[in-house]
Amino acid sequence: MHLPSPARFLLPIAAAWLSLALLPAGAQDDLDIFASHSQKQQNGGVRIVSCDEQVRSQKRGICMNEMSQADFAALAPGVSWYYNWHYETKYRGISGNIQFIPMMWGNRPEALRGLDSTLASASPKPPVVLCINEPNLKGQAFITPEQTANLYRETKEVTDRYHIPLVGPNMALGSANGDSITAQDPIENKMVTYNFMVPFLKATLFYLKPMGITPPALAFHSYGAAGEIKWAVQMMHQTFNCPIWVTEYAQWKNPDSESAVKYMIESTDFLERTPYVAGYAWFKDRVKDNPNISLLDKESGKLTQLGETYVTLPAHDSTIYYKIPGQLQAGNYVTAEGADIRPTADTGGPYQMAANTSGATLDYNIQVDSPGAYTLGFRTAGAAGKFDVMENGQVIGSAQSAGGNDWHTVQAAIPLNAGMQKIRVRYNTSGICLHWIEFVRR
Repeated sequence: MHLPSPARFLLPIAAAWLSLALLPAGAQDDLDIFASHSQKQQNGGVRIVSCDEQVRSQKRGICMNEMSQADFAALAPGVSWYYNWHYETKYRGISGNIQFIPMMWGNRPEALRGLDSTLASASPKPPVVLCINEPNLKGQAFITPEQTANLYRETKEVTDRYHIPLVGPNMALGSANGDSITAQDPIENKMVTYNFMVPFLKATLFYLKPMGITPPALAFHSYGAAGEIKWAVQMMHQTFNCPIWVTEYAQWKNPDSESAVKYMIESTDFLERTPYVAGYAWFKDRVKDNPNISLLDKESGKLTQLGETYVTLPAHDSTIYYKIPGQLQAGNYVTAEGADIRPTADTGGPYQMAANTSGATLDYNIQVDSPGAYTLGFRTAGAAGKFDVMENGQVIGSAQSAGGNDWHTVQAAIPLNAGMQKIRVRYNTSGICLHWIEFVRR
């Protein structure tokens, strides 16, 4: 069983801000290592679905220790992959279409042989392998940057035989001095206690550079508030200019289930909608002493409220097109600017999109079989204001919401061409909430 040390929550802010300089050019920016591979395997590229079909996120995963076949089945509508901090799994026969991702956990020579054996027999091969769990944190892999670089190279020699990208190291975000690795830093030329992940990663990459190795993606873990995970993801991408994986996340100190759900919605939708986040995994299946982060109830196959939320949160997948006519949930956007997802008390779906600013936009992929005039019904509440429907930067229709606490539907008439296309919904007032859009052929 893997449990986080309280020390990982103690991020030294001063050290963080001293570590934001960009790496030299050369880091790769392959934005969808996991998603692109899986979509080619499972979807064959672009996929057209009905408006009411639940689309499973290709990014969404889970950290787990013990699960039943019923547990996997309960998570499968929303979760695509899992890992267990090991190179092998005993669940291949019962995990259904939730794919196992191996991990090379730490500096254990026998594990390299085990990983090689696993990859040789795996069918299909995993899209990535995770490498080195928290080398900067006592009680985990806990090895120096130089040892981390050497282990990464040795693991890459194995994964290269199977043409599988190696994601990592998988870092603890930060830790107290007594729980942090200390080593001679090759950049600072002095002994450094690595209580923040960025200097450790820079030192590791320094050792990897003469080997001709640049990791295609880096990973870290976060157990603070939603603001922490947003800041850390953006900072990591800015600093290292590569895709980011968040291979453990949860808010460890949630006071109640309502706060836990609020954190999950905000953090998970951020990870799902951010293009340079290639994958993420919730910690975890069940946690005996912390029910406010458990996805599964004690009963086999039963989701907690948190688990229901994790499974039902929409995917923001640019390869998915929704076939109209039909009723499309507002949360099924491809990209969003200035609007956030929230639970809704309205009937007909669990989430709404609320505008945080005037001019907020939501982009949707739609497939139109029958071209012509359509009526769009906007299910709305909150502030009074106008929705504009746009295509190729031009307004093609508008609807005016009267506002108020009660949900109501307002309409706009628009023309649509046949085929796959993107439309944009623009809010002209902050505070407008949108639950769904209904497309009706006139």
